[in-house]
Amino acid sequence: MIKPTINYINKSEELISSFSGYNKNLKIPENCFYDEENICSDYSPVFSPRNKRAVFNVSGKRLHGLFSKSSVGYINNGMLYYNGATVSGLTFPDISEERKFVSLGAYLLIFPDKVYLNTKNITDYGSLEAEFETTQGTTVSFSLCRADGSLYENYCFGNTPPEAPKNNDLWVDTSVIPNELKQYSENTENWINIFSTYVKISSANIGKLFNVFDGVKISGCKNNEFNNYFIVQDKGDDYLIISGILNESFFQIESLKISRKLPEMDFYCESGNRVWGCSSKNNEIYCSKLGDPKNWNCYMGIASDSYAVTVGTDGVFTGAVSYKGYVLFFKENCVHKIYGFNPPFTVNTSYIRGVQKGSEKSLVTVNETLYYKSPNGIVMYDGGLPISIGDAFGNDYYFDAVAGALKNKYYVCMTNKDNERVLFVYDESKNIWHKEDKINIKEFTTNDCNLYFIADDGESKKLYLADALNKYGDFSGELSGFFLENNFNWFAETGLWGLDLPEKKYYSNINIRLTGEKNSELKIYFQFNSNGEWVKKGEFKINKTGSINLSLQTPRCDHLKIKFEGKGDIKIFSISRKIEKGSEK
Repeated sequence: MIKPTINYINKSEELISSFSGYNKNLKIPENCFYDEENICSDYSPVFSPRNKRAVFNVSGKRLHGLFSKSSVGYINNGMLYYNGATVSGLTFPDISEERKFVSLGAYLLIFPDKVYLNTKNITDYGSLEAEFETTQGTTVSFSLCRADGSLYENYCFGNTPPEAPKNNDLWVDTSVIPNELKQYSENTENWINIFSTYVKISSANIGKLFNVFDGVKISGCKNNEFNNYFIVQDKGDDYLIISGILNESFFQIESLKISRKLPEMDFYCESGNRVWGCSSKNNEIYCSKLGDPKNWNCYMGIASDSYAVTVGTDGVFTGAVSYKGYVLFFKENCVHKIYGFNPPFTVNTSYIRGVQKGSEKSLVTVNETLYYKSPNGIVMYDGGLPISIGDAFGNDYYFDAVAGALKNKYYVCMTNKDNERVLFVYDESKNIWHKEDKINIKEFTTNDCNLYFIADDGESKKLYLADALNKYGDFSGELSGFFLENNFNWFAETGLWGLDLPEKKYYSNINIRLTGEKNSELKIYFQFNSNGEWVKKGEFKINKTGSINLSLQTPRCDHLKIKFEGKGDIKIFSISRKIEKGSEK
């Protein structure tokens, strides 16, 4: 007797209790999200939207130049604000130029304007450069002098020594180049070299703008030997003393210019109590005199000298940063690492993935690791070889990255192929990415464990705090006025579920464990077989911890994906689902 065979339905139950982050690849783990908005990793492995931001009462089309010292500062409507006060003497009417800020002790240096501000005394500010030019017809005299400025008198000059010299007679020997000043000694009956000789340049107010040991350039002198760089050995309001030699004093009424200039540089940073910079035009790297950002042409053969070097690599510089005691100057295909504490420094070149052009603001250190946007994606760098951390972006291409750091997170806002600005956050401690929103962030700064940024919505620019729940310390001055943003919309879209099962299948009894603040909202959508149509399967108001049980059976399908849309603070702990397998056809 033949008995009938009973075909049992192959059922299984699966649980997702640990949620990972953003992953834009075609095939991704089922606990990752192919697309999302305003999701964060703060409660990972629990799924959660980001915390609210704070918006400050600071806005305007001309808001830019965000920086941080002991307090937060910015430029708005051409005026510099710091610690709630206006620095009335510094104005920045041109907002087309990006400002770059360097901190050196109490001083804030602002480029390319080349000005400084003493943040301990905001009435102390001014230009890093100085220039004085005499007017045509004003007398300028050049005289041979001693170190104290007293003039040498009754000296002679020539190719041969004078006849019948007396003790202490002076003679400028013009038979050698450079000329030498000698003094006769009756004891030895020889002319003894005076190795240190000086020239005093005198004219009304010629020394007011300069300091002792400034490196200055002289131009317009009728004696061409003085149209060069010199070190100011001493000064008064009406004179400067430089090292040099004269065979006779002279004066001129032609215009004379004395200047102390900085090189034209593209990127800047501070390291070892010096300011460093680089020039793509000259393919050079520079640093200031030790502790003195005003002097970049000071070469006295001592440890505090300024420094300059030409590098031989191709391409333009794309960024600069101080990292682990070294100075790094990036190009797109290499990095120049500066070693040493005093000049001459050592420059080591490594041909690695450098900083993408236009993404110099992506250079940010989180904990002890440097992150930046390379031409091939986001990388992490600890001094050796960069390691890619951008696999989550799939084949999406981004550029013009701007970044900031908050605790273990690397915030980076980039432009995509559709010319949209998008903010992503990488959690270093959990090794996951999340996508926040399409916000046009122009610059970040970190202060007192808080992350600030300026965003441009097309009509005006606003100052934000990235995470209002992380607010640490008290806001002072003009930053005291702020408000929390309203409840915002968020969503998360899973990848394709069911690709590992070749059979057609049904999904049923989908159970979601979650909690939510009062009046928070959640909508759940399904899409089957990648048909592009989202079907709403549930809409809920949440105000407590509990479960949402979707007692439904999906259409028979090969695969599906789910999208969660919400508003308010909702946390999802787990998703369970039952799967009933069918045939492969």
